[in-house]
Amino acid sequence: MMRALFTISLFELFVGGGGRLTAVGPVSLRMVLFAACLCAMAVAILFPKRRSDGVLLAMLLVLAYLLVHISGLVVGAFYGNDAPQMLTEFQQSLYWLAAPFFAFMIQSERDVRRYARLVQIAGVTLSCAYIAILIGLISGLVPLSLIRTLIPSGGEISFRSGEFFIYKGFIYLGISTVFFVAIRGNFWVPLATLTAAAMVLAFTRGFVISTSAAVLLLLCVQGRWRSAIPAVLATGLAAFFVWIYQPSDRVDSTARQDISTNQRLEDMSYMFYHVKPTTLVFGQGYGSLINNRYAIENTYLWVLWKLGTAGLLFWMFPLGACVYYYLKIPDWRTNRLANAYLFGTVLIYVQSITNPFLSNPIGLGFVMLAIFSLRILSRTTSRSTYNSTIPQYSAPTVQ
Repeated sequence: MMRALFTISLFELFVGGGGRLTAVGPVSLRMVLFAACLCAMAVAILFPKRRSDGVLLAMLLVLAYLLVHISGLVVGAFYGNDAPQMLTEFQQSLYWLAAPFFAFMIQSERDVRRYARLVQIAGVTLSCAYIAILIGLISGLVPLSLIRTLIPSGGEISFRSGEFFIYKGFIYLGISTVFFVAIRGNFWVPLATLTAAAMVLAFTRGFVISTSAAVLLLLCVQGRWRSAIPAVLATGLAAFFVWIYQPSDRVDSTARQDISTNQRLEDMSYMFYHVKPTTLVFGQGYGSLINNRYAIENTYLWVLWKLGTAGLLFWMFPLGACVYYYLKIPDWRTNRLANAYLFGTVLIYVQSITNPFLSNPIGLGFVMLAIFSLRILSRTTSRSTYNSTIPQYSAPTVQ
């Protein structure tokens, strides 16, 4: 039962975007699943029936999270910031409380492989759905007005140019591309091409940059220089489509890109000229304004401004933990699963420079999955036993 709950929760994270597509009033399916995961973890702690390797680490992470982020509420209250806004900002990262359940459900290499497959299935599902909708819109079989009517408010989907649109869940198109390239297996080339093409058709610069960076670093680490050449060519082609070619409304799309770029540069300039020593130490607290806005796209500048250096160190710790466990794995350069999880995490961190994925469940859920997956892989002591599992792993096929 717990495994089914965890699998459903992960799949909803992978394909559900910000969670508002399944919302009924103020309550969404993600909230219900999150509450169920917390209840299940409480039962598991009270009535232990299986090993719980990694749960102590997860609880320490939750404790550190609460200490750092509750201080953001205290500092915000000290400065007299808006209380409802403070609570809104605080709750965005509460998914950290599910970390013990993630650790509890990832106890073996078999679990690690199972959830890697789920990432790939989610990517194929999203890409097929997006391409099918695009074909319907471009051919006229599906009216654009119908899609706009069916989309709930809340910013889950934004139209980029003509029929093309961006969905928050498309971050997993990039992550699944990384997994296909890292793990390989059956039909990995066409499946990676499918997910990458769907991602490019969203015409989002951040996705192209973060996915390209993760894939190219992955290929370099694995020493796959022959694969790196077509990857570089594919990156150049993707850059051409996203930066230069627009299928329609090119002037409007270019203008939006320029506005977005200028806004990010203004935010960096504002931080440079307005940051104080007290800001670096304690932050300005939740509910504080940055360049006359409560939220900015750069996650790291946002965290530094709101929570100070302690907050920034906390949010960089998951990446450091992933690298630490990764380097403890025998033959880490050629370990396919380990490379998939590590460079999927790298993608999230690079993407969070331009869009706040790390500090909300969309990206945070994957990062927690990666931490405890890499931890399990790092505990493998026999190189021959570990590597013998790799040929058995195959990518999902589309029927």
